[in-house]
Amino acid sequence: MMVVGTIATLAIFLFVGWAVATEMFQQRTWRRRVESGDVAIVAALLEEALGTWRRARPPRGTAANLWAGVQGAQLIAVTEDGATLSTSAEPEFRTEDGRRVQVSSALDEAVALAAKLVDMMLYDVPNLRLARVRVDVYTTFTSGEGAPVQMPILTTSAERAVSDGLTWDAMTPAEVLGRFETTYARNESGEGTAITLPPVVGGIPGQPYDEPAEATS
Repeated sequence: MMVVGTIATLAIFLFVGWAVATEMFQQRTWRRRVESGDVAIVAALLEEALGTWRRARPPRGTAANLWAGVQGAQLIAVTEDGATLSTSAEPEFRTEDGRRVQVSSALDEAVALAAKLVDMMLYDVPNLRLARVRVDVYTTFTSGEGAPVQMPILTTSAERAVSDGLTWDAMTPAEVLGRFETTYARNESGEGTAITLPPVVGGIPGQPYDEPAEATS
């Protein structure tokens, strides 16, 4: 029995060692491909991270509506060292004295969501250190015909060189976005208004790329 137990223990040890070595080799291969400018592997790593976030529960301390915006993020384009994402944000309401009251606007939610996504894209994607990230946030408006339509209300382009110098935990989302190239506008009532997005740089390997119209995601 001792011989059988020894053999079983050795087999388990060898299997675990093989699995760890294989994972390390694979990660090293991915990093080499990223360093060589392989846009396809950059896109694959980003899609894998987005897929992981979509399946995950909200981290402790992260609001459910904020996490829903993270899970709804879509990869629009990649370059050798950057990425563009789009997502959406809606106003938050709660019931007070029997009626629904808005407690934060779509733009307020968009600011928090954009800051969160920039943070995660720059620091939480395994085997990838992007130099820049752009996040476009849309919300729902009503068209002239009364139909709902999504329009952009915020865009931010973040550089790692700037981000690395920020004290994220001590800053509000608005303060964070203020350090980056961020565009949004409010109307007289404080609600976000539709903006014009700059051209998207790059594309997604293997997919046809058409520059998106202003009102589409």
